[in-house]
Amino acid sequence: MKNDDLRIAREAKARFGPQLLAHPDVEGVGVGRRRRAGDRTDEYAVVVHLREKLPESRIPPARLLPKELRFTEKSGRDVSVRVDVQQHAKPTPETGRVRPVPGGVSVGIVGTHVGSGTLGGWVWDTVTRQVVALSNAHVFGSRPGVSIIQPSNDDGGVSPDDSIASVLRTGSLDAAIAEPADASIVSASIVQGGPAVFEIADAALDMRVQKTGRATGLTFGTVDLIDFDSDYRGSHSDLWIDAEGGDFSLGGDSGALYLLAPGNAALAAEKRQVVGLHWGGSGRDGVGHHIRAVFNDLKLSTLPSGTDAPAVDGIIEPARGMRPG
Repeated sequence: MKNDDLRIAREAKARFGPQLLAHPDVEGVGVGRRRRAGDRTDEYAVVVHLREKLPESRIPPARLLPKELRFTEKSGRDVSVRVDVQQHAKPTPETGRVRPVPGGVSVGIVGTHVGSGTLGGWVWDTVTRQVVALSNAHVFGSRPGVSIIQPSNDDGGVSPDDSIASVLRTGSLDAAIAEPADASIVSASIVQGGPAVFEIADAALDMRVQKTGRATGLTFGTVDLIDFDSDYRGSHSDLWIDAEGGDFSLGGDSGALYLLAPGNAALAAEKRQVVGLHWGGSGRDGVGHHIRAVFNDLKLSTLPSGTDAPAVDGIIEPARGMRPG
């Protein structure tokens, strides 16, 4: 695929995106690969999401979407980009009150710094030998004992009614953990991700990942860079995630976990492997820490294999070493 083709597709989306999004049937517009019979091709297209994709014969002429977008570049060259119509539900932020609490939902702290982020998921703390919530340090803060509420204050949460945990500790990376107020509040799962966190894996180039965040809901991307260095909190080996379709990340997604997504040969049938912890974005793309680095930094491990989902009740420390994953 030529980089020029992608540039043209993105320019077409920038030019015509607002007009397409104003269509009453359109839920979203992005740039991605055109699909044929459900399979991705090598052709870039402007992708339009509809709540329901109907046969063309059932659509009134006035509501038909264009099959391609044509425009003239500054150089005077006439170009065109295919429009690929796909059926997808509109993404919805995970901002409501959820009990028991899974990963992928809105959380925030109580105090002078009030913000909103995402609870990544529940993991095992090998230091205190208990289940703990994992997110970013810039979401949970760094003061032990501070109350975590779900949903966040921005999304209507209040203390003490919505308190679910209290900050336990942070590490050298942008990661922090909190201990639950009660074991019954824990859901060993991630919204739209399934049971978690039971396995971790090392991210690799071209690996397809997904995340569920407060701002964007479920999004997909591809590991475009490993060993990415922006000298953020001393990390010199982060992950750069290339967005698939629309925005992979927006403010409020901080703390979400990257899971191995469908399309990878190594994907387990039931339990998704976690490969990263999201901490920020750049344009449409995302950046996060390798999950193994986070686990090593905070002395964490995966949940015991016998942990039930959705609720965690009376689990004990797994009979194994401290090696993450």
